[in-house]
Amino acid sequence: MVEFKKKYKPDSGNTTSVQEYYAQAFVIDDDSEAVICEVLEEFRSGQYSVATMSCQGAVENLRRGGNPRVLIVDVSNEKQPIIILEELAATLEPDVKVLVIGDRQDANFYRLVTRGLGAAEYLYKPLTRAMVVRFFGPFLATGDCAPDVSRGGRVLGVASARGGAGSTTIAANLSWYLGEVSRRHTLFIDGDIYKGSAAVLLGVKTDNGLRAAYESPHRVDELFIERSAQKVAGRCDLLSSQVDFSESVVVAENGPQHLIEVVRKKYNFIVVDIPNFKNDLSFALNDLCQQKIIVLNPTLPGLRDTIREMSLAFSNGHGTRPVLVLNKSGQPGGLSRQEIEGGLGRKIDVVFPYLPKLINNSEISGVPAASIDGPFKDAVISLAQEAASIASVKKIANEKKIFGKIINYIEGAKR
Repeated sequence: MVEFKKKYKPDSGNTTSVQEYYAQAFVIDDDSEAVICEVLEEFRSGQYSVATMSCQGAVENLRRGGNPRVLIVDVSNEKQPIIILEELAATLEPDVKVLVIGDRQDANFYRLVTRGLGAAEYLYKPLTRAMVVRFFGPFLATGDCAPDVSRGGRVLGVASARGGAGSTTIAANLSWYLGEVSRRHTLFIDGDIYKGSAAVLLGVKTDNGLRAAYESPHRVDELFIERSAQKVAGRCDLLSSQVDFSESVVVAENGPQHLIEVVRKKYNFIVVDIPNFKNDLSFALNDLCQQKIIVLNPTLPGLRDTIREMSLAFSNGHGTRPVLVLNKSGQPGGLSRQEIEGGLGRKIDVVFPYLPKLINNSEISGVPAASIDGPFKDAVISLAQEAASIASVKKIANEKKIFGKIINYIEGAKR
């Protein structure tokens, strides 16, 4: 019998059947269940069920009822997961999308599950919300959203819901953190070719590299990027321009797309600061981003424009839920986090506190604010985890330390 958690169990008078659920999940541990429930609530509120049950139990349960549109099963701790998944395939209707989670991390198992057995996707534990949204989200989203199967670096788009929200500051510090601290090859593209604000924040010079890439895409190749991108620190580069306000720039129709295609071959992450003004360039950059990050300030106009920006984030066909970042939290006269979440109808993912002195000093000195220990750096780390699935360096170091102690203990016992 399916043991539904109280929050997700239908009322006794409700005759909802499995067929009426868009998604159904069977998991065996509380941590994975919490992540799956959170994602399902965001994508398919009221149209899903979650049960604590093994994959073998799920097969027996589904034989007695109908099939959902999307099924999530957990093959962790199964002695013969492939045989059980074959039984599941024989039980389900052909059009059911099967998403599998488990504890096996080897590539051969992934290929066997997805290519051999026809599962839509496989993820190994521990699960994170960002990971589940990225790979399971397209199958849960409304409309036609293609799963993210393309090779190359991941494109993160940062946009202000309203001018002055601080997207450039946050995008610059996120790029610096990914390249300098997490040691990922990262390119920061300052989408506004007129102001060149990112170069000031990161303490580097700007040139006409980005302008040339927009105007003459036929010139853009890896050698062009190496010559045009400015080294910021570690593995972080910046591509920007500062065009005179009196000049007019004609962006080629395929300019932004070709640029992204080239840099994805060279970098692990491409962080794009999307211009706040709405024109063909900003719309093109929005469509190219695989993960949208919306930055809002704690004001009523910012709240209103965030709702509009959220609808634009889903229009690019990637199906990923935008990451909401509240900047300047605690600003005098601003709305509280609770008021903003109530207006949006969903939770804020990352909160940056109101720290005007730190930000002003950072702009003057050209030293990234994320390089200084404190609440701002902690928020950048949280954003890296949320948007890029990058664990904090401190957490990784602690895990390595614990693992090293275990190895030393085992080796000492052998002696």
